[in-house]
Amino acid sequence: MNEPAVLAAEVRAGLAGIEGAFVEYEAEFGSKTTYRVGGRCSAMITCHSLGSLGEVLELVSPRPIYVLGNGSNTLVSDRGWEGIVLRLLGDFEKIKVGPTRVRLGAAVSLPVAARKLASLGLGGMEWAVGIPGTVGGAVKMNAGGHGSEAALWLESAEVYRFSDGDYHLQQASKNDLGLRYRGSNIADMDVVASASFNLVRCDEAESRRRISEIVSWRRKHQPGGQNAGSVFVNPDNDHAARLIESIGLKGFKYRTAEVSQRHANFIQSSVGGSGDDVFELIWLVEQRVEAELGVRLRTEIKLIGFDVERSRHLRGE
Repeated sequence: MNEPAVLAAEVRAGLAGIEGAFVEYEAEFGSKTTYRVGGRCSAMITCHSLGSLGEVLELVSPRPIYVLGNGSNTLVSDRGWEGIVLRLLGDFEKIKVGPTRVRLGAAVSLPVAARKLASLGLGGMEWAVGIPGTVGGAVKMNAGGHGSEAALWLESAEVYRFSDGDYHLQQASKNDLGLRYRGSNIADMDVVASASFNLVRCDEAESRRRISEIVSWRRKHQPGGQNAGSVFVNPDNDHAARLIESIGLKGFKYRTAEVSQRHANFIQSSVGGSGDDVFELIWLVEQRVEAELGVRLRTEIKLIGFDVERSRHLRGE
């Protein structure tokens, strides 16, 4: 991994002087995802405050960055990635609660938020208990499930927007974010810092019951182990899992990767497996579905460090 190619000496010196930021070079990356496979990144920078985040972004731009939350929506190639991974902790893990309006830091765990808010008699975020990601990722991807999604409750978000080579902090309304099914106009170089949600008062016991139902359903229908949840976005009026299963790929294996026997839109990696094997199996499944059913699936997970053209195809670009 060539550190100087990514961060010049003066930039590394500048980063060392930022209070609230910690830098690790040639850092573990793939092992920090829920797939737990894949290589290293050139640098991993952890920011603990909005101020340190702003200073870091000013120093490193316009170099490519990737914001890593819980790593639940990320697949890293075995050779790693010659880029900068950004992690948010500290102030970004805070939850601020009003009568019905709540402000959640981008690094707040979605299951933690769901349970915390339910205990306070605030309803609307119960769906989040089943998504092992963070608030920042939920805003960017308009995450959802069980009949709800972030867009239904989101009021605004604090976002560092990247444009013309620089970063600018924006207080973005829901309309500004262009939320759509499993997507938004938040670009890969943008960084969500926090989000505000308008919730409703509810009966605590009822909210907890709903959370228990969601957890039980997921345990029954979705696999554990090394995966990143649903791999493909559901096409209009259909389900990716049904399409994959209909052409006999449920349980199909490619080296250290396997289409889950429990849910065909989950692709598992074995312990000590390969990120490249998972990628190849995702590619094979997408190609087979398109060839045999005429449906082009696009990936829901982020593919880091793989062949650019094939990754763009899988993302539907």
